[in-house]
Amino acid sequence: MRKIIKVIPQNFALRCEMDNGEIYLYDMSFVKSESSPMIDPLKDINHFQKVFIELGSLSWPSGYEIHAETICREGEKINSLKDSSI
Repeated sequence: MRKIIKVIPQNFALRCEMDNGEIYLYDMSFVKSESSPMIDPLKDINHFQKVFIELGSLSWPSGYEIHAETICREGEKINSLKDSSI
């Protein structure tokens, strides 16, 4: 089971580094068009940027969570720390 060890919010996307050195870009622009009590706060870029890592997954103060496997499955692999020095 993979874990996220670093996250950098970039507009409405997340750059995530995994524990195996892989780096993914996960587009979350879908939050702008969806609605739920946990997603609505993410529409505010200031709240979106409050993302943090909890037990290898992404979390926000609103309670929204994304697991590392989702990032790997649905995100775009952009590099690996093993391939270059980022």
